[in-house]
Amino acid sequence: MKKLLLASGLSLLVASATFAAPANSEIIATGAIVGMCKNKANAAEQNFCYGYSQGVYDMYLASRHPKNNPAFICFPNPGPSRNDVISAFVGWAENNAQFSKMPAADSIMRFLAGTYPCKK
Repeated sequence: MKKLLLASGLSLLVASATFAAPANSEIIATGAIVGMCKNKANAAEQNFCYGYSQGVYDMYLASRHPKNNPAFICFPNPGPSRNDVISAFVGWAENNAQFSKMPAADSIMRFLAGTYPCKK
């Protein structure tokens, strides 16, 4: 019985480690995410664009702290649609080609902070 329990636990541990490993650990460049966001004919690339962009913004929201890390991105109320923000980001990235090889998350944050700064 102990051997069966140990074997079961070990296989669960191995399986969870296998499923938790990232499929691709490359950093996504700004140029790559812009290309995906622009490719309206490819639903998978559009979904990745939306999910990646939302994930970057969600991490920003999760990392905010009133004293240690105050907000620096403030959307107006009512805010723009996700499509409008992503379209504006694509335009910004095309006009700021020096960031095309930089990590996309960094460029998204630069764009958001410059376009929707908080009032002081």
